[in-house]
Amino acid sequence: MKKLTRALIPIVIMCGITKMAAQNSPDLEFATAQGTNNPTGNGPVTSTVINFVQNPDNPSGNTFQTYTPTLSATFSISNQKYNNAARIGGNTNNTAAPIFPLLNSAGTPPNNSFTASGAAIGTGINTATNHGVGLFFNTAALNGQSTNATYQMADLTITFNRPVDNPILHIGGMGGFQGNLGLTGGFEFISSNVPISFSRLSGNSNSFTVTQTSIKNTAANPTSTGNNSASGSVLVTGKKITTIVLRMIVRGDGNGTPWGTQSGDVVTMGISTLESDLAVTKTINNSNPDKQSTVIFTVNAINNGLSNNTNVSVDDLLPNGYTYLSSSASIGSYNNSTGKWTIGNMNAGTTASLTVTAKVNCTGNYTNTAVISGNNSDPAMNNNTASITPSVNPQPCACYNDPNRSSVGSDSKFGITLLQRAGIGGDNWPMARKSAHIVLESNSKGFVISRIAKSDLNNIVVPIEGMMVYDTTDKCLKVYSDNQWSCFSQPACP
Repeated sequence: MKKLTRALIPIVIMCGITKMAAQNSPDLEFATAQGTNNPTGNGPVTSTVINFVQNPDNPSGNTFQTYTPTLSATFSISNQKYNNAARIGGNTNNTAAPIFPLLNSAGTPPNNSFTASGAAIGTGINTATNHGVGLFFNTAALNGQSTNATYQMADLTITFNRPVDNPILHIGGMGGFQGNLGLTGGFEFISSNVPISFSRLSGNSNSFTVTQTSIKNTAANPTSTGNNSASGSVLVTGKKITTIVLRMIVRGDGNGTPWGTQSGDVVTMGISTLESDLAVTKTINNSNPDKQSTVIFTVNAINNGLSNNTNVSVDDLLPNGYTYLSSSASIGSYNNSTGKWTIGNMNAGTTASLTVTAKVNCTGNYTNTAVISGNNSDPAMNNNTASITPSVNPQPCACYNDPNRSSVGSDSKFGITLLQRAGIGGDNWPMARKSAHIVLESNSKGFVISRIAKSDLNNIVVPIEGMMVYDTTDKCLKVYSDNQWSCFSQPACP
């Protein structure tokens, strides 16, 4: 398919090709791949569905493969202002043309006019292998109208089968002419399901003009090739986009009258985008911990692909059933105050790990939840959250730990006895009373600790973990732990 062209002086540019070693940034593009049901025939039609294919070799290669779960874009033309004003897969004189042509079929733009998702400016799109939807602006329908004006032709609605983030439109070949009359198709923003804006990433010439709400060829005298044509890539900034509605417009430069019966402009439109299936898992080293014991949570963040992701983080704030002790991350850093594990860039197929060591509190919520997120759209949200709830031993916290039964223990060095047996006989007292700081012994005297009314507990301004008093109101031994006084009225362990 060729556009109507003027006689132009041929210019041959010799370009050296230099191979550059660069990190792959897999993305989703418009192309053909075995097993992908994209259009292979001609139009004209007013609606078509394009399935994205994956390019794991972006930006340096084009190994197109089918992608699961399928991401598709439906292109529909409606609200036609003139009879047959716009078509998909159409050409002059209402003839047939490919619905899904190569990007080099309209205006033959160079590869560096385009920028693929995740790629450096001017890289990632090959016009000889990447495709776009063939959009025909039928200026013959304007016969009798002024050739020095801009006309609304129809509305183009692009609908994605699931939300996408920040897709890139690849526009090829805005501009053409019949005789001396220059003409060009273009697009103006009408609406979308979420706020979006356009910005130019790359283009073949200064004529490729992009504003926040329009994509146009602004050359005074549009042509199908060269600086007076317009091709390039447009970033659509927005999150969770499902629908974009564009107005298809056409402009003539007034250098010929009237509109010819076989005039029009064929423009290709491709799309690329990024998706990453992020996942998170969580395990605990002890699923039946005792209160006041130490547990270790392990969190794994995974990028299942297809694309590399940026600004990846995991929210994992310990609930009040635990006290944070320490953490270690294989990538990034963990803030225990906010619970945010900042990972940053995360390539497809990689895993990062975080361990969090915590003490099990006497009371509180023991369900620990982690949630992962990143900049890319995620096609599978059901694996973005992981929770774990250990079965905490219900034994009260009055006894901090079971006594040491695995070894004899160290000798006690200091004691006071009223039984007159210090250091005598086989008892070897107080050394026989193992693992004590001080040993008291009597058969007629008692050990009395601080006695205090419950209402006076607040007079202890800075209580220390493990401090003990006898509460004369509640009539029990009280131990200060986890920012509270707990009553120890019955033995909780041997």
